Amino acid sequence: MKLKIELQSYLDQYAPGIDPTFDYEMPDDATVGDLVQRLGIPETLATVIVVANAASGLDRVLSDGDRVTFLPPIAGG
Repeated sequence: MKLKIELQSYLDQYAPGIDPTFDYEMPDDATVGDLVQRLGIPETLATVIVVANAASGLDRVLSDGDRVTFLPPIAGG
């Protein structure tokens, strides 16, 4: 399946090229966790994930055409 990936802020270092928004192929029935592993993003940094405009966990099964956005962990104070 084909996905659109967006890596925001310093997570762009895990992009396979220089563009932080890119198309990416994954096998059918892949999960967000599978994608995190494939991209090499440490799970401690994969805490804010949006799939198809909704917050997502690592166990969500992806669908062809999904847009997956990774945001860095949010801290406040």
